[in-house]
Amino acid sequence: MRILLVDDDGEGRSYLARFLELHGHTVIECGSGEEALQRYQEGQFELVLSDIRMGGMTGIDLVSAVRELDLEPAADVVLYTGDVDVALAIAALRAGAFDYLTKPINIQELHAVLQRVEEHQALLRENRMLTEHFNERVQEATADVRYQLKHLRELVAEQAGITKFCAYSPASRRVVEQARRYHTDRSLPVLIQGETGVGKEVIANIIHYGDLENAGPFVDINCAALTPTLFESELFGYEAGAFTGATTRGQKGKLDAAKGGTLFLDEIGEIPVELQAKLLRVLEEKSFYRVGGLKKVQTDVRIIAATNVDLEQRVEEGLFRKDLYFRLNVGRIVIPPLRERPEDILPMAMMYLQDFSRSRGRRFARISEGAAHLLLTYNWPGNCRELRNLMEWVSFMFDDEELKPEHLRHIAQESGAAPRAPEPAPDQAQAASPPAGEEEADPASGPERFNLEYHTEQLIRAALQEYRGNKTQAARALGISLRTLYNRLERMENPS
Repeated sequence: MRILLVDDDGEGRSYLARFLELHGHTVIECGSGEEALQRYQEGQFELVLSDIRMGGMTGIDLVSAVRELDLEPAADVVLYTGDVDVALAIAALRAGAFDYLTKPINIQELHAVLQRVEEHQALLRENRMLTEHFNERVQEATADVRYQLKHLRELVAEQAGITKFCAYSPASRRVVEQARRYHTDRSLPVLIQGETGVGKEVIANIIHYGDLENAGPFVDINCAALTPTLFESELFGYEAGAFTGATTRGQKGKLDAAKGGTLFLDEIGEIPVELQAKLLRVLEEKSFYRVGGLKKVQTDVRIIAATNVDLEQRVEEGLFRKDLYFRLNVGRIVIPPLRERPEDILPMAMMYLQDFSRSRGRRFARISEGAAHLLLTYNWPGNCRELRNLMEWVSFMFDDEELKPEHLRHIAQESGAAPRAPEPAPDQAQAASPPAGEEEADPASGPERFNLEYHTEQLIRAALQEYRGNKTQAARALGISLRTLYNRLERMENPS
């Protein structure tokens, strides 16, 4: 520290100055308060160490004068005296002294005081820096928060699949605009209708997440995958001992898990008829009873339902309640099939192809004119899901800079055109060619073309063939764990 040492006793002052300098401080000596005040104005000091009783200006007068100058940065003033006088010490502190010492000065006390002064001066410097650069720091912090928030929103959007719905056609843009409008009112149930594979869950996510702020939980149930008994306990939860096998503590259901967010009922047309009245009660009363429970539970959820069947026909057949249909149909979105929005086909194909190519280290970067023609003239009975599966298969089987017609021979055959067999990349020769004596499987044609299990098995066989049976390398290429690969192989060998 830079210390201004003030004392009219030259011998004592010099002794104290040498001590301070030995401990790394810079010391300027003054023999009077008047001289010290002049030197203080000329240079920057962090500490003024002064005797109280001096001829002329006293130490207390010096403290008052230093404080009146109000210079920045301001030094701390520590006074010392040989008089043990409580009133004098109080007067020194009231004048603005940082601390007070008595002579003979105790070395340990002096060390402690110097340390406190250094800490105090460091805090003052930090405070000045923050004050001088406050707006700049606020802008930096705000910009950083905005960047992190934008990054988190992008991650949430990607995780939710929101970025995977291409809205280039007028019909798709209307669907997305309608979904965003429904996001603004959580009390409104929404029914999403469309063929298998058109992207109903993606639209449900857009309704739920909206601008990605305060969306709450998104909980989904596949109504077709559960028996009536399991569906009821899964949806409403159950109380302890409600049925044989129930846990002793009971369990909350999906309605509880979705509180403050969205419950997505996929394949709503398959919901058991006996449970439709209970679901209607939840929609109308915003409350429900758990299985085996007597206490009504209040809920706050947005209900989004999706179906690929004609609910009006099911109502006529007595398989779906008319009142539930009308209640769900308050907000309605119909997603056109992919064949009716051709403007979306090429952008969606390019998006899927680039995604899968990046994950597998492939080079695909564009679509040739011939391949584009095939993609646009194909009927796409499996909609977006079929397009995605095809791009995944192409990125696995081939490595090229451009998607060409020969890579799409399956849909070309269905369209009536049969291009010659492709020339796979050297490192893909084994994967692209079937074993001798076997006919190559056609995963994109026939009844299996939408079957994800079938395509998965085809990919696994191709990976094992490419890596000559090395399961570790095959699992790494497939992006799955070795244990998962073994489980899949066991299921393939022993289908249930």
